[in-house]
Amino acid sequence: MTKEYTPLIIIGAGRSGTNMLRDIITDIEGCHTWDCDEINPVWRYGNKEWPTDELPLNRLTPAIKKFIRGRFEKLHKQSGAPFIVEKTCANSLRLEYVHAIFPEAKYIIINRDGRDVVPSAMKRWGASFELSYTLKKLRYVPLRDLFFYVWRFGSNRLKQMVTKKDQLSFWGPLYEGIENDVETLPLMEVCAKQWQACAECTIAQRENLSSDQIFDVNYETFVKDPNSELQRLSGFLGISLDEKEIERLVKNVSTRSVGSHKRKFSEDQLQRLTEILQPTLEKLGYT
Repeated sequence: MTKEYTPLIIIGAGRSGTNMLRDIITDIEGCHTWDCDEINPVWRYGNKEWPTDELPLNRLTPAIKKFIRGRFEKLHKQSGAPFIVEKTCANSLRLEYVHAIFPEAKYIIINRDGRDVVPSAMKRWGASFELSYTLKKLRYVPLRDLFFYVWRFGSNRLKQMVTKKDQLSFWGPLYEGIENDVETLPLMEVCAKQWQACAECTIAQRENLSSDQIFDVNYETFVKDPNSELQRLSGFLGISLDEKEIERLVKNVSTRSVGSHKRKFSEDQLQRLTEILQPTLEKLGYT
């Protein structure tokens, strides 16, 4: 019989550094994850037709909880790892829901300047089709939901081809009102509102978690001093890492994307971006 494990769940908006954190952590002995980017269809099990990723607690049933926990337990049995690491960016819209499934989990919450998130997210909205990436994600779709997600993904790509738009109909976490925003707003503003919705939901819902379950990461601080930040994170996890190992784990961390919004947008665009994001940026300590 395998030993107990701890779910380690990374919470953050898309393009906020969640991939960076997951890759570093899962390169530590004893930390394991799925071999695909995200498992949103698993988290949405029983709720695949819910219009957004903002799943309320009343949508969680004992059967759904059992299924999702079972996927984590299966991976733990396969790997034997004491930490099962997961990062699905849409979870930033439903932290309460996730916590109700895994009340014993450790949560790493990463925040990044939303103005830098926007240009990075805009690239993903217009990204080309990658077959291997898609197939990896489809492997972990619940079997009964497979047709739904194949159809949903295919129609998203087909619509892009037919309309000859340079962006998809949807990408990333689905916040309430995103469909209307995609139809009526410039992509820059959609991406801004997407980041804002994720950040605001996390700010509100983290209040229901115990503070000793949460480890906060500021993206800019992490990339500027990754050695110290990883040492701090290892303390939270109760994992001992020597200086040489830390150096190896953070060797690819870079500051090059910090402040990217200043290089990507015009003065008018930057003013509009700030108008949208300022309230949330201030809550997170950005001035």
